[in-house]
Amino acid sequence: MKPIEYKELIELFINKSLPKIKLEEEVPNINFKFDKETLSLLNNINKENTELLNKQDNNAITININDGYKFFKLLQEITNSLMKLRNYYKIKFNPKSTATSVMERIWLRMGINDINNVEQFLEKQLQFTNNMTFNNNYYKKVDSFYEYDVYMSTTVNETYDETTRSMLFLIIGNNNEYELPRILYDIDDDNNCYIYGVQNTNLNKKDKEIERKLYKINKNIDNHNIHPNKVYAMLFFINELKKKNISKIIVPSMQVLNYHYHELLGKEAKKNLDKSLKELEEHPNERRYMDEYLIFKDWYDRVYQKQDKISYLKTEELFNLMYRLLEHDHSIEITNDINIQGDSLNIRINKT
Repeated sequence: MKPIEYKELIELFINKSLPKIKLEEEVPNINFKFDKETLSLLNNINKENTELLNKQDNNAITININDGYKFFKLLQEITNSLMKLRNYYKIKFNPKSTATSVMERIWLRMGINDINNVEQFLEKQLQFTNNMTFNNNYYKKVDSFYEYDVYMSTTVNETYDETTRSMLFLIIGNNNEYELPRILYDIDDDNNCYIYGVQNTNLNKKDKEIERKLYKINKNIDNHNIHPNKVYAMLFFINELKKKNISKIIVPSMQVLNYHYHELLGKEAKKNLDKSLKELEEHPNERRYMDEYLIFKDWYDRVYQKQDKISYLKTEELFNLMYRLLEHDHSIEITNDINIQGDSLNIRINKT
């Protein structure tokens, strides 16, 4: 694997990533404000695209970059670290496409405070990408659930996901399988574990016999708004943190661009579905048009006008899940009061 060079990365930013951001091709618009020296460098590469930087959108967030060299150097290091990670997980990728995607989408992970210090944000993202705590590209047995075995694996996420990695738990036994929701997590150099989501997957490994046992955890519990599979996913995850002596969990309350990002996804999904439906009507007897339509329809159903639901799942429901854990694992405690508009929920795992 040939790493992305510094000059090559800057060229990809100004020629590929910036136009997509400014034209809101899937990702939200951002006002980038560079120092004069960096602007001169970008202008020498592509004057027309550099002029896009001067088109400030009052509805878009503004990122001030005081040190252009450091800004692009961090993006280069994140990209090359991510490529090493994908090699480890045997995921095929194109280096230039990976770099372009990182520079288009990494901003989706920014919280409110990150906007005011983009270099610090990128330094943290680099720590996340470099962290090797749970790297495991195969399922290994880590726990038990009634008469079943629990297996764990980790994977590297796509650049549009909220985190670099996910952890997955699979309950197996008696020829039955049940896949728990994935934990979207990252770990920094100080052994702080950040959790940005607990999401169901699309593999549909949901054995009914195992699910009935999962529901037993609701006995004598008042809060039934959280599905038991998410509760168990987090309990198993906390057990893995304990094995690594990780005692601090941070659940950020907001990723600023995420809501608008899902609005854009929904609009694009509707446009593609309408186009596919028209083609299907023109070629009703050709199977490939029906197959394409079903794919677009599935994506449309998942994202169109779902930004409010997704926002709820990533904030209120996620916080409710963390509070629910207090009823099952008395070694954990919440150490602050949450403010959904700009704070984080902090959790400590106490030694028992």
